[in-house]
Amino acid sequence: MTARWNTPSGHQWTIEAGTQRATLVEIGGGIREYTVNGRDVLAGYPADAMASKGVGQILAPWPNRIRNGRYTFDGRDHKLSWDEPEKRTAIHGLVRWEMWDRLDHTPTAVTLARTVQPRPGYPFALVLRVHYSLGKDGLKIEHQATNVGPTAAPFGLGIHPYLTLGGESLDTATLKLPAGRRILTDERLLPTGVEDVEGTDWDYRTGRKIGSASLDTPFVVTERDSDGVAASELVDAEGRGAQLWQDSSFGWLQVYNGVGPSGEANHAVAVEPMTCPPDAFNSGEGLITLQPGEKWSGAWGVRPL
Repeated sequence: MTARWNTPSGHQWTIEAGTQRATLVEIGGGIREYTVNGRDVLAGYPADAMASKGVGQILAPWPNRIRNGRYTFDGRDHKLSWDEPEKRTAIHGLVRWEMWDRLDHTPTAVTLARTVQPRPGYPFALVLRVHYSLGKDGLKIEHQATNVGPTAAPFGLGIHPYLTLGGESLDTATLKLPAGRRILTDERLLPTGVEDVEGTDWDYRTGRKIGSASLDTPFVVTERDSDGVAASELVDAEGRGAQLWQDSSFGWLQVYNGVGPSGEANHAVAVEPMTCPPDAFNSGEGLITLQPGEKWSGAWGVRPL
């Protein structure tokens, strides 16, 4: 049998609408690039490279970290491998490095799917689907998860896009977040409490210069429009940039502006919609329990400004 090889990110599918272009990848089912007029709206990576720093990846069946890789569900204890040995945590789920199947591909849309098979630490079965589409309102991403196993399953989902201003430094950029509370964390980035951001340097609700701020912070989404949609923005001095929106299925954000996928600090900021906060498999906060046959769905997207 001939060995199969394509690129480190597997097969890649490009969609276009007007001056917009996005490329989706087989490994992890994520976003490799999203550009408008040839300018990066989301930070990406080369076609012949692996994703780094989580760029564009889907985080399921849990986002962020699980303390010690251990949790109890339906009275049974489970132990996951540590993806971050130095923090003793299981991070960002099980599908970031797995091959996703292409179900459909048109000039403006791609649908991908991945089955999560039962395994030690997560003995549950899910089918994940993601639909990417480009239109006049930008890039839209719709997720679905179905429990195809015989028992209830714990579930959460996050995404790891990096907003950028064409790769330029963000020293003078303004970041706006729909978050009135932040989650306090310890040295392992695990939750220790929650505080209101009112009157603090963590209040980005009306926009704040990023400057030299160091962010690797989970936030609670509190600001939504009448349709339940929350919006984050990254803009330059002229108001050019992008808006990331998330529907009511996503109640939390992780925001990170350290070293990004390009290897440079403060040239991109990860704004990560999450259905639950860190360590939700233990706290139960925001945790989704999918019964056999039950489906969950949620959507988010990016609009150029």
